Formats: sequence, structure tokens, C-alpha cells
Amino acid sequence: MELLRTNRDYRRYALARLSSTIGTTVAPLGLAFAIIESGGGAAALGLVLMGGLLVFIAVTPAAGVLADRLPRLSIIVACQVVCGVCQLVAGVLVLRGVASVWSLVGLEMIVGAAGAFFQPAVKGLVPQFVSPGPMLVQANALLQIANNAVAILGPGLAGLVIAFSSPGVILAWDGATFLASAAVFLTLRLPPSPRRERRRFLADLVEGWSAFRSRRWLWVLTVVSTLTSACWAAGVRRSPENRCVAAGRVGIVL
Repeated sequence: MELLRTNRDYRRYALARLSSTIGTTVAPLGLAFAIIESGGGAAALGLVLMGGLLVFIAVTPAAGVLADRLPRLSIIVACQVVCGVCQLVAGVLVLRGVASVWSLVGLEMIVGAAGAFFQPAVKGLVPQFVSPGPMLVQANALLQIANNAVAILGPGLAGLVIAFSSPGVILAWDGATFLASAAVFLTLRLPPSPRRERRRFLADLVEGWSAFRSRRWLWVLTVVSTLTSACWAAGVRRSPENRCVAAGRVGIVL
């Protein structure tokens, strides 16, 4: 709490991240119910939800390299604006009843690509205004706790909103939180970044992969998380009475 009180940039950074997370945790549920209400089945639901995720996985390695080469804050703000506009468009399409599976797939793929650039850039921002050492550990821990709390509460709140309105409202809400997050990020004042040695793109990519492989705890947890999530999700039955429950669970996992 002392860090939030005394560090202006960290406080604003945490607010921007929280705003973005609030929208991100409710969006999958809005998408799921939009597809269900339009008569889409399990294949359509899987196509929309997995489209953005697969693009995110494919783009992330290259995006991580570019995050070290380009101004981080510019990448972050641009990604938040792109995600905000895409989700607002999706919300409007759903509210007007003209959304198709392919239009939602395309929009979510753009959101997934933008998210792939956003994540490495935003996570590398904290050390620029929090000193290395115990304080940096506390700063990251506080952010993770807050994000996890929002991830737990978000889907339940989204369900209440959908029950009394429309899934399109959830998507529009997500878009608004992205744009609000971008506005807060613009208020950050970062110290000049040290000049890095210019290297080939492929060399940086190989170095990053080597760093990932060298940390056994990291790749072991990554593999375990991937396998357990896939096995758990595969056990969800596809019967009509369980579709809404399954949609909520998929949203929480993603």
C-alpha cells in the first residue's frame, strides 16, 4: 500500500491495468452468449474463442522482441486503442443483431494480435518506475493479486449484466475499458530508456527462447498449465442444458 501511496506512476499504471483486466475478464462471456443467442453451436463458439487465442500464441514471440526495440508506452497505448475499437464494433454488431460468426472471429483475431504486443510491453514497464529488489517483487505481486481478484469477480458480474440486458453491452463495456486504460497510460511519465545494442531480429528471438528454456520452473509450469487446461475443457459436455455453464467456464479459463 505504501507503494501505491508514494509512487504516482505505479498508481496510475495499476489503475490502467485494472481497467483493462475488468473488461478482458468479461468479454469471453459476452462473446459466448452472443453466439448462443444467435443460434450458434459448439463449433461456432470454439471458433470465435480460439481464433484470438491462437493468433495471440503465434504472434507473442515476435511481439516480445519488438517490445524491446520500440517505445513501450507507444505500443501499449496503440494496442489498447485497437482492442477498444474492435470490441466496440463487436458490441454494436451484436446489439443491432447483425453480428456473424466470421465477423466476430475476425475482430477477435485482431484483438488477439494486439494483446500479443501488449503483454510483453506492459510487463516490461514496471521496472522503469519501480526500483529493482524487494519493492519490485511487491509491485508485481500486488498487480497479480488485483488482477486475479478481478478475474474471479468479472464473469459473475458479466452474467448479471447479460441477464438484464444483452451480450452486446458486455462487449461495448470491454471496449470502453480498453479506451479508458489507454487514456490513463498516456498520463505516465517514464524515464529515458537506455540505448540497447542493435542486433538482428532473429538473434533476439533465439536469445529469448533460450532464456525461457533455461528456467525449468517456467517452462514446466507452462506445460502443466497448458495440459491441465486442455484436459479440463475437453471434459465439458456439449449437451444443450450445459451450454451456458460451459460458456461461462470457457470464459474464465481464457
